[in-house]
Order: sequence, then C-alpha cells, then structure tokens
Amino acid sequence: MEDFQIRLQNELEILLSSNDQIKLLRARQGVSIYINRLLNGLKITTQHAYSVEGIDKLRNIRNIDVDHAASFARREIWNWWDYSDGVSGPASWGFYYPLCDAGRFQSPINIESRHLIFDYQLTPIHINNSENIRGILRNDGRNLYIILPLDSNSNIDISGGPLQYKYRPVEIYIRLSPPTIGNEIPKGSEHQIDNRSFHGEIQLVAYNIDLYKDYAQAQTSPKGIAILSSMLMLGGDATAQLRYVLQQAELLNNTRRPSDIQLYKLDLKELLAFSSEYMTYEGSLTWPGCFESVTWIIFNRYQQILSTYLQTLFTNTLRFVNNRRTLITGTTAHRNVRTNIGYEQWFRPSSTSTTCYPVNNILEYQVNSDFGMAGI
Repeated sequence: MEDFQIRLQNELEILLSSNDQIKLLRARQGVSIYINRLLNGLKITTQHAYSVEGIDKLRNIRNIDVDHAASFARREIWNWWDYSDGVSGPASWGFYYPLCDAGRFQSPINIESRHLIFDYQLTPIHINNSENIRGILRNDGRNLYIILPLDSNSNIDISGGPLQYKYRPVEIYIRLSPPTIGNEIPKGSEHQIDNRSFHGEIQLVAYNIDLYKDYAQAQTSPKGIAILSSMLMLGGDATAQLRYVLQQAELLNNTRRPSDIQLYKLDLKELLAFSSEYMTYEGSLTWPGCFESVTWIIFNRYQQILSTYLQTLFTNTLRFVNNRRTLITGTTAHRNVRTNIGYEQWFRPSSTSTTCYPVNNILEYQVNSDFGMAGI
C-alpha cells in the first residue's frame, strides 16, 4: 500500500501541474475522490466529495457554470480508469471492481497451442444480415471503437459454435499499438498465442438477446456476452473494410472528448476476417468491472495492416499509447481452450459414418512462423 500511495502522489503532482485553471480544478477534484475511494475503503460518496472538495471552489470563479461543472464531475468519476501503467490502469481496477483482481475466469490470456483441445462439435459461427451495416466510429481518448446502433441493426444475430443462444452485435473495439521498429515486440493485441503478441486485435462484442433485455443486463449475467476476435499484423495492405475504417479514423479529433464519425455499408464478416476455424474459451470483459460473462471466439485468421496507418493514427489522432488490458497470468490464466482447427481436413463425417470421435488427443497444434495456427 505504501508503494501505491507514492505512485498516487506522483500522479497527483503530474495532474496538478497543468496551467489551465479549469483543468487544474477538475484534476484536483478527480484525484481527491480517487484517493478517498482507493485509500479510505471506497466509503465516500461522489456527491459529498465533489460538493466539499471541488464545487465550492468553482463557485468563486467567474464565468463558470457550476451546475454543468458538478454534472461533469459526477459523470467523470465513473470514467476514471484507462489502460495506462499509472494508478488508473489495469493494476488498480480491482480496488473498485473486485472481480478484476479476484476473478478466476479473467481475460485476456495467453493461448498455448500445445494445450488446445480439439472439439469436433464446434460448428462454424453464423452471422445473419452482416452486410450494409451502419455504425458510429468513436475516439474517446481511451478507446477506438464502433458503436452499432440497435435501432438500425436489429436484424443481425450471431449463433453457432459454442453459442447456445442468439447474440446481437453492439460494439467493435479496435485494439492497436504504435508500429514497431526492428525487432521490437508488438503489444497491440490483448490475447497472445504461445507468448507472442500481435500489432492489434479487432473485437466484436455481442449480447445474448434470448435471455436478457439489454446489453447492460447481459454484461453481468451468465452467458451474457460473446466476443469475436481476429488479430492484426504489420504486412500488406488491409482489407477494403478495415482500410475504410482506419481511413475514417484519421478524421477524428485528437482530444479527450468523444469524437464521432458515421460509417456506412460495413460488412462485419470482412471486417473481422471471419473463418470457419477458431479457438474458444470462457472468460471476462477486458474493461471494468471485468464481469465473467464472456464466451471468447478467436478466429484462426489474422489480417495484415500497413505500418503507415498505425503511424498516422498514433501521430495525429490517438492520444493513448495502448488500449489493451494487460495479460492475465498465474494459475487462473490456465483455461480450457477448445478449437475446431483441422476439422474440415481430417474429421468431416460422411452421412453414413457412425464413428464417434473423442474430443482429446486427436490433433496437436503449433504456431506457424507467421503466427497462423495449423493442425498436424
């Protein structure tokens, strides 16, 4: 705790070094509440903290809308977190969201190819009405993601594979890191394969529409969320869909305030590099509160991306250094990861076959030299 207090004090001094008076007061408010919440057992209420610590000070400054400032302050307390190495990063999420530290099914994880479990019952993933989708691309200073409005995309659903219910897409997160130089290790993806990271990861988030009334309820409920993921690597040019999204992202503002732009005619299958082969495991959200309600599906196909796209985005548009949760390690990271890789080549049963294939010990797997997976 002493080390944490020192880090927190250092963070406080950095925040209070701003020359902008309004930012200074907001920083003082936010850090004060953060200290109270983390070091005093999370017992102080948001309203009390802001009225005592910050709002009275704002009342003494001319040309400040106090009610707006108070509303801003109370909203921002729920957005204190980020993906940095500082006191608001993943290492500190557990102070307010215990599952982030104590959960036994947290994500992301390192997928070890030699421990993959072949499951011939894993059928391909199906997504209905995946073309001509409308979305809103947003840069909020912490994430780059696409919002899929339910009112215009209500006929899309995902099923099949490990999913026993229908799921409706709501968001697509684009995890990225700056382009690497020489032998520098990429750190853009949340998941790793055999301890190797990728330059990025695209994650489509969908919620269970058979059991739950909305996305918020599904996040905290069993089998509530499915996240479909594909990896990004530096190489050739991106697909037309990914290129379109990244080019639009260059138009977003480089600010901490949300900046939006409309997207049209999205094709979810192309954007995510859908494949009939994938890996799957039960895990969690990779943002606070880390709810263990997620079925992860990671496609066995990565996409290529030019380094110039990443260079432009991180130079002109994106304020964050990364937008990924750090890898879960230790005993809780050991998860049963199932796969259907190799099914089409080796185990497609004929209509007359009565053979029952065992799930385990049929195929062994290793990482390809270019990070793809291959059954042998």
